[in-house]
Amino acid sequence: MALFSEHFQWPSTLVEFESIGGGARDGTAEVVERGGRWILKSPRSFSYATGQPGVRVLTASLDGTPTLIRGTVFGIDGDLGLRVDELRVGSTVDDAQYTTVTATFEHLASACSYRHEDGAARGPSQALLFPEVDGAPQMEVTLRGGENSITLVAPEPVPLEDFETQLAVFQTMLTFAADLPCGQLTLIATEASGQTVNVFGRDKYAPFERSTRAPVEYSLRFAGDWIQHTIERWWAAYSEWKPVLYILAGLRYQPGYVDADVILSSAAIESVATALQLHEAPRLSSDESRPILEALESLTGLDHAQKEAVAQLKGDLGRTTFRSKVEQLIRQVDDDVWQRARVSVKEWTKQFLKARNAIAHAASSGIWEDGVLLRGIRDANWIVLTLVILTHVGIPDAAIDRAAERLGTRYGPRYRDIEIFT
Repeated sequence: MALFSEHFQWPSTLVEFESIGGGARDGTAEVVERGGRWILKSPRSFSYATGQPGVRVLTASLDGTPTLIRGTVFGIDGDLGLRVDELRVGSTVDDAQYTTVTATFEHLASACSYRHEDGAARGPSQALLFPEVDGAPQMEVTLRGGENSITLVAPEPVPLEDFETQLAVFQTMLTFAADLPCGQLTLIATEASGQTVNVFGRDKYAPFERSTRAPVEYSLRFAGDWIQHTIERWWAAYSEWKPVLYILAGLRYQPGYVDADVILSSAAIESVATALQLHEAPRLSSDESRPILEALESLTGLDHAQKEAVAQLKGDLGRTTFRSKVEQLIRQVDDDVWQRARVSVKEWTKQFLKARNAIAHAASSGIWEDGVLLRGIRDANWIVLTLVILTHVGIPDAAIDRAAERLGTRYGPRYRDIEIFT
């Protein structure tokens, strides 16, 4: 986690501080900026030895407000300073417990807007609950239409990290809904004592500042009365196949080279296809497999490696193929939805499997030289993942239809010369 300089402006360029714990001495520091981060520069105030933790905790008063400063020892101008990772303005309690947190996120207000395809609207007083996840308890949630804020209330005081765990799951869902990176902008916490604390830092990314899309462009919105069911399904998916949701968020937070994005999105599709796989008959029936098995059984004089190869071949005869898994995945979404998304599932399946096999087997392939096709596979992969997940988490049919239509409109016109898009 990090505190980016644009997130906080110091009231003074000089800070008097006291140290909590070892590795630092009380003193006065000059606040300087290096590479978008704040550094406390205080000669001979900070020390470090190999094997020693690099984190230091200080207390200070900023404009008369008690403040906790947490940071990492950092080399600066031939001495050691402190790179500030976190500020808690309003309290100097290092191990505080909190009852309530309010955070703001980019694009959240649009995601809370209502559209007619969302069906029955969620009432303003309808309670929402985030389920228990990764050790964080269930929390009551308030989302207000037209606002970028979300408030979480814990059943009893908990560490700040528990709120952050819940907010991290929500952030992946918001990013997925917006098809845009959604950074956390502010975080205000209430201690068990009632003290309000403004928390700065603990951020993975600086604000993205992307233009907000109209509510119709969102793959899902939080205004329907069905959203509690969808939240429960999303939290369950996060627990069951967390890497997939991190890949989805990562593709929007930090898009890489197109070939890397194809590799990541292909891995996500393979994970989802495996997780959602239904029982399906193997590619050969028992009658069709029998002569092959008899031929394999007739082989004699085999060494250990050959026997292992024969055993693998026998197993492959009864195994569901990856193509079959992908085709099962496609069938979870209605045909007319794919048409609305302008995706030819037949052509996408062919090109996707070709790219995936080239990846899995490190094969030499001309596909890596075709930039337009790679970008088309990447964006089609995103559409496939989006529509499959929307179906899995229980979005109403009308809302899925609209999401498919907007995704097709957003991505399809870019690829008029490839057959993946119709």
